[in-house]
Amino acid sequence: MSTGLLHLHHYLPYLFFIVLIISIVRAALNKIPDVKKDIFLTLTLIFAHIQLLLGLVLLVNFISIAGVQMGEAANRFVSIEHPLMMIIAVLLITIGKVKAKKATDNTKGNKTVFSYFIIALVLVVLRTPWDKLFLK
Repeated sequence: MSTGLLHLHHYLPYLFFIVLIISIVRAALNKIPDVKKDIFLTLTLIFAHIQLLLGLVLLVNFISIAGVQMGEAANRFVSIEHPLMMIIAVLLITIGKVKAKKATDNTKGNKTVFSYFIIALVLVVLRTPWDKLFLK
């Protein structure tokens, strides 16, 4: 079961990056007509939460099987740095979408989406294990 979850957690980021970047570009160009009903914002939120849940399940599995030695950089990355940044990024995406839905006009909603989503993208890019993402 954990192998299947690991594969899903490995391949889902491709879809997540695509919809996140589309959402950011559309927000930057002020092309999201209704932030309350936009499919790309919803897909970004859904993929982010699914990815986070898969990662948390894998993290609990990793810690229970391997134990954690914080002295090793690889273990620290997998057990602390990567999960913490992803949790913060998903929180930013969620808060950004909620605040955009409450915005009084679409321009303000687009700016809100852009600012929160771009910070989330930076956090995800900084703490994604790119060697594992492209070498499998």
